[in-house]
Amino acid sequence: MKANNEIFSVPVVLADRFFMSEKALAEIVAMGGFAWADVRDHQELAERLGRSASVRVIVSEYIKINLQVLEQAPGLKGVIAYGAGYDHIEVDSLASRGVVVCNCRGENAQAVAELTFGLMLCLLRRINRADRWVRENGWPKTGRNLPEWVMGNELQGKTLGIIGLGQIGSRVARIARGFDMKILVYDPFAQPAANASPKMETPPLEELLSSADIVTLHVPLTSETKRMINARALAMMKPKALLINTSRGKVIDEPVLLETLKQNRIRGAALDVFADEPISGDHPFSRLENVVLAPHMGALTQEAGERLSDAVVRQIRDILNGRSPECLIE
Repeated sequence: MKANNEIFSVPVVLADRFFMSEKALAEIVAMGGFAWADVRDHQELAERLGRSASVRVIVSEYIKINLQVLEQAPGLKGVIAYGAGYDHIEVDSLASRGVVVCNCRGENAQAVAELTFGLMLCLLRRINRADRWVRENGWPKTGRNLPEWVMGNELQGKTLGIIGLGQIGSRVARIARGFDMKILVYDPFAQPAANASPKMETPPLEELLSSADIVTLHVPLTSETKRMINARALAMMKPKALLINTSRGKVIDEPVLLETLKQNRIRGAALDVFADEPISGDHPFSRLENVVLAPHMGALTQEAGERLSDAVVRQIRDILNGRSPECLIE
C-alpha cells in the first residue's frame, strides 16, 4: 500500500475505530487536529504513517503499537490505550525511546462490572436459551408445563470468586454485596487486603477455585496471567461452578476449557473475550449449550464511551503540553 502522508499531517492519529464523542473530537481539533487511520494491523499503520513528522500521539484500542510503528512516526511523544488493557502496546520498547504510554483505566469499569452480572444471570437463568426457544415457537400452546431446563438458580447466597481486585473487580464485589453473595478475592499483583472490605475473604487461589460457585476474571493479560485458568485450575473448580471472563481471552487455556465444558466437568461459562477475535459462528464454543458468548462488548455503553472520550482528551492534552499523563504506565 502506498503511504498517504497527507492525512497524517496532524498531531493525533486514532489507530482503529472506537467511540469518541463529538465534544471530544472537537477538543482534539482545537489542539491541532486528528485523523482516523482505519487500518487492519500495525504493519498497515506503519505504512500509512510514512515517516510523518507531525504525529505526536497515537490512540489505539487493539492495533499493536511497537517499534515498527515508532520508526514511521519519529516525532511520536505518547501512545494512549483506549480502555484499560494495553497488552497490544510494547510499553518497554517505546519507553526506551522516550515515548510515554498510558491507558484509560477505570473509565469503563462500571460497564464491564455490570455486564459480568448480566452474563452470570444469563447462565443461571438460561435467558439466551429461553429467548431462542420462545422465538422458535417452542412454548406449548396448551398446558402450562415448561421444560425442565427452564428451572434456574439465584445469585443470592452463592459464593463468588473474584480473580483481580482492580477497578473492575472492586465494582463487581460491590454489586455482589447487593445480591447477598459471599465474596472471595484473589489478586495476583497486590495484597487484596489493601482493597478488600471486611465482607470479603482473601484465600489462596486454590481455595478460591475450589470454593466458589462462580469464578469471574478481572486481571490484565501479562506473562503471569496468561493461561492462568489452565487444566489444573479448572480441575479445582466445583462440578456445578460457572466461569465468567470479561478480561482477556488468553487468560484462559481455551482448548482445555472447551474439553472441560464438553465433558460437563464444570457447569458452564460466559465469555466476552477470546484468544483470537473475532470468533466465527461455527467456533466450537458456539456448539455448546452451557456457554454464553458475547462479542467483547464489556466496555460498550454510552456512558463508558463518554468517560473514555474525556479521558483520551485529557491525556492527549497532557502529552502535547509535555506533562505526565494521569494514567501513565510504568
